Amino acid sequence: MTSIPVIHFGLGPIGQAIGTTVADEPRLISVGAVDIDPHLQHHKLHEICDAELPELPIVGSLADVNAPEGAVLLQATVSKLPQARDQLIEAIARGYNVVSTCEELVWPWDDQPELARELDEAAKKAGVTILGVGVNPGMVMDALPALVARITSGIDAVYVARYVDVLERRIPLQEKMGLGKDPAWVQEQLDRGQIGHVGLKSSLQMLAAGLGWELDVVSIESRPIVAEQAIESGLGWIEPGQCIGIRQKAMGYIAGAPRIILELIMEAGVDGGSRDETIIDGDQSLHMHLSGVHGDKATAALIVNQALHVPAMPPGLQTMLSAPLLPR
Repeated sequence: MTSIPVIHFGLGPIGQAIGTTVADEPRLISVGAVDIDPHLQHHKLHEICDAELPELPIVGSLADVNAPEGAVLLQATVSKLPQARDQLIEAIARGYNVVSTCEELVWPWDDQPELARELDEAAKKAGVTILGVGVNPGMVMDALPALVARITSGIDAVYVARYVDVLERRIPLQEKMGLGKDPAWVQEQLDRGQIGHVGLKSSLQMLAAGLGWELDVVSIESRPIVAEQAIESGLGWIEPGQCIGIRQKAMGYIAGAPRIILELIMEAGVDGGSRDETIIDGDQSLHMHLSGVHGDKATAALIVNQALHVPAMPPGLQTMLSAPLLPR
């Protein structure tokens, strides 16, 4: 059995979940661990992940990692592509493939074409593959509906709704949803792009590309959800009138008609529980209901699954529309 060397880059909650998942995959061998947090640099990989992993010291730079060319960098650091750019370029220069949780890397071709082109050309020149993945964006609201749409034709519209109970998720995500804050402050931060989910527009654009559609107009709307009764969260009690979550809506229009509608509701104690629903209207009316998807665990599984396949993929900047959808 051939082992694939992997480097853990970013060891926050998602990075730790990735580490735990890697520990259960015998075809991946950890050869490096990087995080800029100096507190983590006093520990070793197996300690931080609490898993049966090599006793690798956590270092602060890729330059301190001794890994062979062709290794796969498991990047779990930032959501914004411009912030991830230097890390990606350094990994490419060192001959590493990359599987990343960076939301804006999942589909950067429409909004950040110059940066996407730069990464694509650099990766092709180096003979490595870069892939952005995640449960959302990267799977349940884009790649999966695009795949299911293949069993129907004459598609008129696609509607996808994702409901996430953030009480089941990590504390940093609850903070990004503005839990316990004043709704007016949350709206201001949403308008400035400082909080909220990153990647809903990427999902819309990726799904449109998967359907072969060119959207004329894209609209994005984000609003805080206000608590009607007190509820306890990982950040303390949320009182009535405070923010309990965020609702985001993305719509893609063709010839004045909404053809793709994506709704993301991330709320503490969301009514009905976490779930995903997809409706595809065409010559058949398809309704898909998915439950039991835990975002953090699903993202870690996707990273590890795709790490097994990335070395064999064509060099360049790839997406989940071009990646093999194979299980471990």
